[in-house]
Amino acid sequence: MRRLAIFALSLCLIPALVPAQKSNSGKDLEAARIEIPVKSDKESYRVIECGRQGAMIFFKSVEASDAQRVKWYFSFYDLDLKQVWVKSFPLLSDLDYSFKSFSGDTLLLVFVYKGKQNSEDQPLEIVRIALKAGNFIPNLTKVPANSEPVFFQVLGRNAYLALNHKNGQSAVEILDLKSNHSKGFLIDRQTPAAFRWFKADTLSYSLKAIISKAVSKKETEHWFEVFDTTGKVMMSVKISAINQDREFTAFRAVTTQKGEELVIGTYRLTKKGSSAKNKEPDESSGIFTSLIVQGIQKNLNFNNFLELKSINTLLTAKDILDLKKKALKKSKNVSEYSVDFSVLLDDPAERNGDFIQVSEVYTHQYHVENFTDFDFYGRPFTNSYSVFDGYRFTGAIITSFSPEGQLKWDNVVEVRDLVSSELSPKVLARLQGNQILLAYSAGGKIGSKLIRNEETTGKLEFSPLELKYPDDVIIAETRSGLIPWYDNFFLCSGFQEIKNVALESNNKRFVFYLTKVKYGE
Repeated sequence: MRRLAIFALSLCLIPALVPAQKSNSGKDLEAARIEIPVKSDKESYRVIECGRQGAMIFFKSVEASDAQRVKWYFSFYDLDLKQVWVKSFPLLSDLDYSFKSFSGDTLLLVFVYKGKQNSEDQPLEIVRIALKAGNFIPNLTKVPANSEPVFFQVLGRNAYLALNHKNGQSAVEILDLKSNHSKGFLIDRQTPAAFRWFKADTLSYSLKAIISKAVSKKETEHWFEVFDTTGKVMMSVKISAINQDREFTAFRAVTTQKGEELVIGTYRLTKKGSSAKNKEPDESSGIFTSLIVQGIQKNLNFNNFLELKSINTLLTAKDILDLKKKALKKSKNVSEYSVDFSVLLDDPAERNGDFIQVSEVYTHQYHVENFTDFDFYGRPFTNSYSVFDGYRFTGAIITSFSPEGQLKWDNVVEVRDLVSSELSPKVLARLQGNQILLAYSAGGKIGSKLIRNEETTGKLEFSPLELKYPDDVIIAETRSGLIPWYDNFFLCSGFQEIKNVALESNNKRFVFYLTKVKYGE
């Protein structure tokens, strides 16, 4: 029997251990908790895990440092979530947090420009934080105007930024963190192009990327390319779908033990028979793989979601039966049809030479609001409009591929009650020997499930996060997240609106919280 043990911090930022309690399912829960009062979930609190060094909470304040800068506050905690230090650091007011990198005892945070676009180069700041001493080392630089940093990685003393530009002249910027000197190069001078995936390779010190190039208004090509740090193209391979009825929608890539490149991504069917009314532009029909060997594309495979053995977890039996009947009636294969999903790809993980891909399924959630208006003659009538609530995550598809890209097995975990304004990974996958733990945070609970390849070894279970007071009740929770920390520990955070009628005062509060979660057999 597995269990999730819950730890947390108190409001005063000093651990306040609460005696062990048991949930309704009999699981042991050890509780302590941090609560930081906030006005809304729009505030910029973020949590960064720093391995065995500890964890960081930081946020943007409203305090001005000078005419151009505001203070950001950083609080660093050890493995017991005891506060080590708190410091402020000034940043340009138009900068906001975007990327992170952690190595050794140093945390790097990237703050990108979010102000009004103009013709001038825009600022970008990389802040290096020596965690033990709490020292801040800024690297302020500039990137071309109207460009968006989409990928970031640190390799040695250099920081690599992949930039997608509004006019299609995308580029790589390389910043020397010690000298603060930068250089860069365009990825294609003739054709509008955009990064879809990017990685700085630690072994060859080369830059690998998947790039989409708009060769015409109706045609886009996708290329796997390898550059040296001067921008010289060392390898360029077109990723072809071969058939015109398939269109690539997202990409990831990994290097196999043989040194070959395996591209894993999603695709959509473009035939009329696969189209659906009110189809979202980010929907996909399945998962594809493409193996690149010595500059040549090989082993192109397409796996329709409908053909996955476990897909009935996300679909009703009627959905699948209706499509099979439709295919049979027209003497077609079911793979020529699809029930399209909006999918967010996580980074693949290697296990015993194979690659585990988690694809998180979500929908766009709206609600309708009505208001009364009056026509020319003063007669009232009702107008309605849709308001976007966020992304509702409904499940995660787990697939395993061989180094050649062949699908070996698939599994699915259902996700409940998780709506987010941010389109970012929500389902955590942790390899546990020959099993995989799948977990997510929503509604004040941790949902978890164990699988062994295609076999489900445990049902979806929920472990409640202990609150500060016995009579606390969660009214609403937003921006919840679960991230791996170290060993079998995770960090859970988010915003909660809590009500407690037993308190004489402050019986309703809105807080940002942080919880330490331990997974155990």
